[in-house]
Amino acid sequence: MEKSNRLAWLVLFVACIANFSPNYSQYQLSPLAPQLMESFGMNASQFSSIFTAVLIPSIFLSLISGILTDRFGLKRVIGIGLCITALGSCLKIFAGSYGQLLIFMLMTGIGPTLLNANSAKIIGSYFSKEKSVTMMSIFLVSATLAMTVGMGTTTFFPSISSAFTLAAIISIVGVAAWMLVVKNPETTPTASAHGPGILEGLKIVVKNKYVWLTGLGLIGVVGSATAINAFLPTALAERGIDSIQAGLISSFMPIGNIIGCLLIPVIANKLGKNKLIMAVCALIGALGAAFAWKAPEGAPLFASLLLTGASLSGLVPLLIPIPIHIKEIGAVYAGTAGGFVNTIELLGVVLVPSYIIAPIAGTNMDLYYLLCGLCAIAALIIVFFLPELGRKATQNM
Repeated sequence: MEKSNRLAWLVLFVACIANFSPNYSQYQLSPLAPQLMESFGMNASQFSSIFTAVLIPSIFLSLISGILTDRFGLKRVIGIGLCITALGSCLKIFAGSYGQLLIFMLMTGIGPTLLNANSAKIIGSYFSKEKSVTMMSIFLVSATLAMTVGMGTTTFFPSISSAFTLAAIISIVGVAAWMLVVKNPETTPTASAHGPGILEGLKIVVKNKYVWLTGLGLIGVVGSATAINAFLPTALAERGIDSIQAGLISSFMPIGNIIGCLLIPVIANKLGKNKLIMAVCALIGALGAAFAWKAPEGAPLFASLLLTGASLSGLVPLLIPIPIHIKEIGAVYAGTAGGFVNTIELLGVVLVPSYIIAPIAGTNMDLYYLLCGLCAIAALIIVFFLPELGRKATQNM
């Protein structure tokens, strides 16, 4: 039992490293926005497309990734994805044009797509049901930690290529650790031997309104957070803040993400009412998305970004598990539902910042961040239509 418990924690640690590397690679871009836009001749919309390119593979692969891992195993499928991510990170160092950088960033999104779509399966295979929410929060924190490090330290590198080189090294370490440590869980049944047919499961999932609402809610939350981070150092620099200092200040947003991801689910569990906490977080997140970047320099600016990050990220671990608790979905269709929700979420996260907010706002940062706030307001509205799945509600069921 002790050996099994040790392996579970080791697998979680390796999964966190593998999740850290592509997020670090992505959020390196934000502090480098002015240099990259100048070097590659990009406008704001093109830079936003580079920033969100990591997310595009999730639109096409999330739904089928569970089927692939059921048939060929977690280790092999996710391992191949992480190899493609590492290759993209290495090639990114030598990118000479906007098109090349876009393709290489797309490649870095393959690994995290397969990893995140199967995160519930990984954690459920190695940890008990009672520990799953806590373990999921730890896994999600690895991404927000990567955002913090990427946004807070990248400006200290002497060149773009040196920053990209470190990202490539971390990606290679992630692949090696995954292939050496992770084993396919022996107790996980394969989809081909058990469970519902693919079309049957997909039909049930697509018809369920709560699955759609969960995905749309995540679009509002994650779309807002992604858009905020994409231009935050640039927006702060426009206020007259030194570029290095702007990068450090911007890191308070992902630091808040880490705090919120760990703390908000605990608060919700204590109160026993998830919807109330989600509504409050969405409202605070919306106000912060629109106005936090304009707070006075010093403690007010740090606190505003920290609170905004915590509020938005705290919603994610409360939203993601909703489908598995819906009677019509349950554990039987959880994999399909998770992939479908992830597809909806990432489709919106790619489209909203790059093809809606950025083109409408252009270089007007005031309008840009007001639109980020509207995304979070949309999530707030959706919260009221979700079922109450807090501790008190489930105890009375």
